[in-house]
Amino acid sequence: MTPLELAADILKKGGYRDAQQPFGIGSTSFSFDAVLTTDKSLDLVILQDTTLGSPDRMRREILAFGRSLDVIGSRRTLTLVLIGQRLDENLLEGVSQVCRVLSVGPDANEKQLREWLAVLLPLKLPKATDLQGDWSSEVRDRLTGDVARIATAYLNAAEQGEAGVSHELRRRIDRALAGGLS
Repeated sequence: MTPLELAADILKKGGYRDAQQPFGIGSTSFSFDAVLTTDKSLDLVILQDTTLGSPDRMRREILAFGRSLDVIGSRRTLTLVLIGQRLDENLLEGVSQVCRVLSVGPDANEKQLREWLAVLLPLKLPKATDLQGDWSSEVRDRLTGDVARIATAYLNAAEQGEAGVSHELRRRIDRALAGGLS
């Protein structure tokens, strides 16, 4: 599998799908190595192999494509993933005027590609059941000295809700005003 095919496969597993090629905007059609989109966001991702074709031609095509999207008032976020040899800085700067540019080396393995494309992939969040724990004991473990004694009183009061914390605060204020600050 080529790096371009591997990158497309990683993105497809992340929820992207192939867009119709050639990609038509108005009366103009554009053709790239791969164009992917997703139903979950307005992302439009172009995958382009930099080892094939003219870099100047690719730059003109990307600039025209980006401007065509602007003319029709598209809200899509355009990302260009360049796979292969590194291109000239001036060319990259010009293209970055109309889209986000991600460069991927020609010898990238699947792990490296996944890391480079992570910005385009959905986050993998832990399940809520994995996050549940005894928060109050974690807080108590991190407290030291006098702070621990006072905070523990408030943590115990917090288990009774807002009324418990209000009662503890009132008790401490009354004690402070009576001269027995603790």
